Amino acid sequence: MAANREYTHLMLKEIHEQPQAMRETLAQESNRISDLAAEIRRRRVRFIIVAARGTSDNAATYARYLFGAVNGMVVAPAAPSLLTVYGSKMQIEDALVLGISQSGKATDVIEVLEVSRGLGAMTVALTNQDHSPICQAAEHVLLTHADEEKSVAATKTFTTALAALYLLSAYWAERQDLVDAIHQVPEAMEQAFDIEPWMASRTERYRYMEACTVLARGVNFATALEIGLKLAECCYVTPQPFSAADYMHGPIAALEPGWPVLLIAPGGPSIGSMLEVGEALKERKAEMIVFSDDDDALSLATVPMKLPYLGKSYWSPMVTAVAGQLFTYYLAIHKGLDPDRPRGLTKVTLTY
Repeated sequence: MAANREYTHLMLKEIHEQPQAMRETLAQESNRISDLAAEIRRRRVRFIIVAARGTSDNAATYARYLFGAVNGMVVAPAAPSLLTVYGSKMQIEDALVLGISQSGKATDVIEVLEVSRGLGAMTVALTNQDHSPICQAAEHVLLTHADEEKSVAATKTFTTALAALYLLSAYWAERQDLVDAIHQVPEAMEQAFDIEPWMASRTERYRYMEACTVLARGVNFATALEIGLKLAECCYVTPQPFSAADYMHGPIAALEPGWPVLLIAPGGPSIGSMLEVGEALKERKAEMIVFSDDDDALSLATVPMKLPYLGKSYWSPMVTAVAGQLFTYYLAIHKGLDPDRPRGLTKVTLTY
């Protein structure tokens, strides 16, 4: 579809390039990731530290749930200042330190990798840019084969990063069933585009929306965070992304009737608790936009966004993210904004 269609905006073009980017990443990185997983097993890694910012940090959240669920690993976010400001000699010889940066230029992520490598940790860089500075900082490099991403808002680099993390988890656990399952993703992404005309029309309802809540659980909490970030970047909406469980422990008290809530609720291990949250939101008369392949979840919606069948997969965030990207894109259009050029942002953000 992406090759034969003319696009008004780069963001929409790059959203539609994701199935092919996914196929390229799976084809070109599988052997490298399999070899890396064998090396991780050989080195008896006991825990994981992840350094990332922005969209890459949302990919790191996916890694936290995925490596915990599949590999039994404790995954912690890096606190760069401990290494770079305080000079802590952390005991991380048996850790895997994973740095994620789409551009490969995130200065604080690079510094975490360099210092961690000096402390004896195993270091891995995940990036879309080969020969970028991050590739020199780490022992091992994994690439997302998304080609150049020109829109400021990251889309295909996010989902391909999830794919690389998924493959690493699956090969590390020696789970051939999971390795085989991810090859369903490109087709599922293409099926997700079927809701695009519906979404293009229904997002106009929210053109005056200034704030909202985004809820999910488990591996899709990363999707909630990423959709929230895209709404902030492209639509200038103030998001409140929460784990649905955390939301029920207090923030729901602030919910007013008519408040917009995006509920990311694909079928899977978390669907039972997500239905309970959805019922509570409906009782409080929330304005619910529900992204799901589950009919019970969709029945709770003010505006349902029906996804292709995702089952109980660990790869569902790669598809729910596509739906969230489309929602953000069309909302930006209805608001009269240019999603390719969010105000005050550039493609590469350097933090120290």
